[in-house]
Amino acid sequence: MRRIFIIISIILASFPVANAQKSITWAPFLHQTGMYYSSDNITSDGFGLGVGVHLLHKSQIAGQADVNILWGNGNAVSTRLALGYEKKGNWTPGIYGTFNLIWGQRVELLSETGEKPPMPAWAAGIRITPLKFQTKIGYVSALELGYGFGPEKGMSLEFSMLAIGINL
Repeated sequence: MRRIFIIISIILASFPVANAQKSITWAPFLHQTGMYYSSDNITSDGFGLGVGVHLLHKSQIAGQADVNILWGNGNAVSTRLALGYEKKGNWTPGIYGTFNLIWGQRVELLSETGEKPPMPAWAAGIRITPLKFQTKIGYVSALELGYGFGPEKGMSLEFSMLAIGINL
């Protein structure tokens, strides 16, 4: 019984030390977003809402994953993975490399043989977050912009009007 009490005491005493040395901050977020994707065979666009998670390492390396539903040219869904760097402080602008997948309804042109374009469409590019501000409880970001390239002369434009995340 005494050993169990000692083990539990050590574990409870280590929690403040573990939190003080926490190296990754998790922040689930919501954002209002829009996207336009166009290639030789596909056009998809829309404006809508998204949800995701933002990870920030103590070295200011950041990662982000999100899913967005977009209305406009039918119903489209975009998913994004991003990895980048953010400035330290209260004002934390950042730059990310992104990989986007675009699913759902879109305008398609059939090939000469009558084949449909592949699903999903994809694009790789960059994203900037010039108006991002960090607080103790989370972050607020406005006017995030992204640009990417895809197959068959694909071009992707994306933006977020407002993103709000809460640190866990």
